[in-house]
Amino acid sequence: MNDTKRLELISEAVLYCQRVRDLGMPVSAYSKALREPIHFLWERRFGSKEKCATYRSKAAIGISLKNRQLIYDHSIPFRYLQKALLAIESPSLLQIETVLEKYGCTALITINEDFQLKASGFNHRMPHDWDGIDPLARYRSVRIELLKNELFMRHVE
Repeated sequence: MNDTKRLELISEAVLYCQRVRDLGMPVSAYSKALREPIHFLWERRFGSKEKCATYRSKAAIGISLKNRQLIYDHSIPFRYLQKALLAIESPSLLQIETVLEKYGCTALITINEDFQLKASGFNHRMPHDWDGIDPLARYRSVRIELLKNELFMRHVE
């Protein structure tokens, strides 16, 4: 499936979620209807989570997801992506792609690093001084060093 088709399907999910939201349903009633298409159609378009994560923490190098010692983490929590997509009045494919590119960064981090984020209150939010641009701000705030994921880079170069 090409990216245009993927974006068309995600666009349908955005429109559906907007309609459900406008009917007065809580976010929990439609969030998964957006999360799943984005995950499987966009984030995972290159294959496994190990190939699709944009970054990998330095501590996660050499560790496989199969060991259950790694977490596939949204660098910018999903709710920011969802909010941005649902704010688009008449979503075009270009607008959706722009939002996905801005907020769709992912990383492989260790379980201990995930605990660091949670202990600092950053498991579902960005730091209060976030500039709205840097997708790695949560990790920097708790001193988790990230590197570009080599497996991901092979697909985007």
